[in-house]
Amino acid sequence: MKSKEEILQSYYTQNGADGMPEISAQDLLKAMEAYKDQCVADAFANARKLIDGITSKASYAFATLDDYIESTQLPIIKTETDELAEAVALVADSILPNFLPDDSATTELSFDFNMQGTGYTAFYKKDAKGYWQLSRWIAL
Repeated sequence: MKSKEEILQSYYTQNGADGMPEISAQDLLKAMEAYKDQCVADAFANARKLIDGITSKASYAFATLDDYIESTQLPIIKTETDELAEAVALVADSILPNFLPDDSATTELSFDFNMQGTGYTAFYKKDAKGYWQLSRWIAL
């Protein structure tokens, strides 16, 4: 394992006017990343030794550090969203309190509203818990 000083030494550039070695901000960042990567790799190797008691390679959960890092990455799930449907639901939900019926026995209601110059009708149904849920909507 290289020491911090050895890693920094490899990134130093020419000596400055005062004769002292200099390092640019970009090179300092690279040196810090190199040191971090080295520490992570060493910690991984030491943890494997501690867990396995220096047993055969077949008993390792991860063969290499790269395998471990890859296993910790979260997959990026792209979901296609219908922005119009989300916008209509948001607007309808925000104005729903203005249209709630006085009769608690009512289980369905609908109302019309305008959004961005287009008319829509929202249809709501009361669920088993008594909450109003948007069941569907149509553009007029």
